[in-house]
Amino acid sequence: LGDAEQERDLLERALAIQEREHGPDHCDVGTTLANLGNAYDRLGDLARQRELLERALKINEREYGADHHAVATTLVNLGSVHGRLGDHTRQRDILERAHRIMEREFGPNSHKVTASLVNLSLAYGALGDMHRQRDLLERALRINEQEYGPDHRAV
Repeated sequence: LGDAEQERDLLERALAIQEREHGPDHCDVGTTLANLGNAYDRLGDLARQRELLERALKINEREYGADHHAVATTLVNLGSVHGRLGDHTRQRDILERAHRIMEREFGPNSHKVTASLVNLSLAYGALGDMHRQRDLLERALRINEQEYGPDHRAV
């Protein structure tokens, strides 16, 4: 457990098998690419993570459609990587798209949109828009309080 290098190696092997068996654009390949990206994140290779997530995004968009929550999940991860790489404008733009998808899929007051609100608030904060950051965090707080109650750990 916790060995990111071993995880990377196993996922690289799984990816090679999936690509050979199903082709490079199969939805299972997309899932493995995203997981492999997470392993590279733990290894500190954000550029490789971004590359893998961009490929996974293309597969997910083709497989599920541009407005599916699986695409939004990949976008959230990709936006976060852009932020960690210092491209906060790209981070914001990607996370805005992810948030729109989540709202369409689950509704604007669903607890399933709070993660995208929090991530989006981080982008606005990094860009210096503290008012927008606070507004997004307060909205996430209201949704979580309504969903879980004021004393829940998610709040």
